[in-house]
Amino acid sequence: MEQWLPLFRHLLVSPAANAAAFSSSPSSGDCPSAPPPAAALLRLLLLPAPTLPASASDPTAAILFQTLPPFLQSQALSFLASSADLLDPHLLRTLAARVLSAQPGRYGLWVRRGARHLIDGLPEEVGVPGVDSDEFIDGFHDPPTWLKEAAARAHPVLPWLPVDCRSLMGSGSGTRAGRGGGDGLDGIGLETLVLVQDEDVEMQEAPGRVLPPQAPPLENSIVQRVLAMRKEIVTVESVLSAQRVAKDLQDLCVQSRNAAEVLSLVRPWEADDDTLRVLLSNLVLEGDGVDGKGPALVLCSVFLPQLLELQRPASSVLLSTALGLCKRHPAAALEAVLFPLVLRKGGLNVPQCDVLTRIVKECMHPLHVTAFCHRLLSGEEQERKPVCIPQHQESIGTNLVWTESLFTLFYNILSQDICLTPSTVGELIYVIDDQASKFPRSLKFGNFLKCFVSKCWRECKHQRVLLERAAERTDTFLTKAVLAKLRPAS
Repeated sequence: MEQWLPLFRHLLVSPAANAAAFSSSPSSGDCPSAPPPAAALLRLLLLPAPTLPASASDPTAAILFQTLPPFLQSQALSFLASSADLLDPHLLRTLAARVLSAQPGRYGLWVRRGARHLIDGLPEEVGVPGVDSDEFIDGFHDPPTWLKEAAARAHPVLPWLPVDCRSLMGSGSGTRAGRGGGDGLDGIGLETLVLVQDEDVEMQEAPGRVLPPQAPPLENSIVQRVLAMRKEIVTVESVLSAQRVAKDLQDLCVQSRNAAEVLSLVRPWEADDDTLRVLLSNLVLEGDGVDGKGPALVLCSVFLPQLLELQRPASSVLLSTALGLCKRHPAAALEAVLFPLVLRKGGLNVPQCDVLTRIVKECMHPLHVTAFCHRLLSGEEQERKPVCIPQHQESIGTNLVWTESLFTLFYNILSQDICLTPSTVGELIYVIDDQASKFPRSLKFGNFLKCFVSKCWRECKHQRVLLERAAERTDTFLTKAVLAKLRPAS
């Protein structure tokens, strides 16, 4: 077994076991080369294991695969799946069937999921040897028991992760866990995936629950200062003056304990680009009256109004400053820029799409983008409530207006290999079928459709009929390429 040590080391340390990656590594030279490592590993795992006698519930002979710990079992199945096209499908099906036909509890969730993934990638056959087709499908995608229990009593951090977001944050009232800590994802703490939101109405109305305090009305003295600043902010002539105005505005927001109302009255979005750049760099809203939405309030009162009316490429100076703020606060950018702009009643145009594409590419972790797409297409209406100033609410709707630029945005998202949830893929399929007749000669729609079929083929192959019907209604030079992907040679 010593010759297998390099391969098992690869399975232990690799985040995603892959046969091609192992074959290109220096240590792979010590492993059996005839047959290739994946084929040799498959035969090894199916060898009898005399140390494990057959049980009454599983009369078939035990195999070496059963002697591996759960993590190695999952990694081995991932390794085999990466070379499934080169391996004997009968042997792969036999190994996967052993896992899926075992008694409940015999194999862990990720091992069963790896086996299911392995079978899904094999040529279609009638059933699986020794396994009822419904036996392992029913309930397979149900979350573990502990997640079900958590979902019943928690405010979820993500739609598919029913864990209370507060359990992932630090206990300090003014600090954020993960900022400088090691529990983030690629340097991004999990708490940055979610902007602190108001509790649901149902939760607020629950018996015995204390309602959060409402923001106090502005005092007359503060209103007078706000109105004076409203006049001053549009007449700023230097950077130093703009910095002083930003400091005064920040003080007003803190003193009033109602930052949203102050910003609504001051109307900082009416200033010129140089002043807006200074406000984005210097305006920091923290403390009472902000409820954790300080960066979102800055973005929606300074940057978002410029985007809602954008008809030409955005100012490079203003955009670079805004991108810096979005990088530091991606959840705020999602709530105060992405959602309101995508839900704009007039639909997305080309300059707006270019800005959102840069935010997605340069400021967002892949999980932010996945959550955004899921909430936008599959979430409930209350999940799509953007953060914005009252004056701009009339420009923002609740339903998507599908334009060529919106399809371009989703094309750019898919081009980054963002993983979409199954429900998001399903919604996009129905959108494609519904909108194909409206964009028959659009190359942007055709590019999106071609990219969608390529990137999400495994998830959407069962809806091939809808996609074919949509593709047949288009008339561009991409139509044949899309149909060719939907009609692979038998």
